[in-house]
Amino acid sequence: MWKKEDLQTQGPSEHPPAPAPGVPQTRFRFEEKVDIVRKVATSREERDRLRAELEAQGYTVMVRETAATPAEGEFYTATLFAEKRETVRVDTWAEEREKQAQKERGRKIDLTAKWGFWAVVGLALLGFLLLILPMLRACRAL
Repeated sequence: MWKKEDLQTQGPSEHPPAPAPGVPQTRFRFEEKVDIVRKVATSREERDRLRAELEAQGYTVMVRETAATPAEGEFYTATLFAEKRETVRVDTWAEEREKQAQKERGRKIDLTAKWGFWAVVGLALLGFLLLILPMLRACRAL
């Protein structure tokens, strides 16, 4: 089953706290970014090494060891799940500009598709008339 080993608690964030609910929105807002890493170790030494590396990078590590009977010699497998949470500042103005640019791209694509559709329909009608024209001349000649 799961075995929690020395879960670290992260200290206070280096970023200022998010604004209170009643405060008007400014240019920046704060969001929590979560990085999750999963690694597999085949020996206890490798497990300890991977765990030390991940903890040095600021991750909270949880280890799951498999309890299987050894077939030949020693059989060991451990899965390390590491999680790092940090608060990041997001520029809301950049998000708004990106949304506006996305709308403009959507409009251009929409307009191009409509014009392309009607151009194909027009060319199809023109081709149809060019195919029918000899038959119309023959009918008129009768």
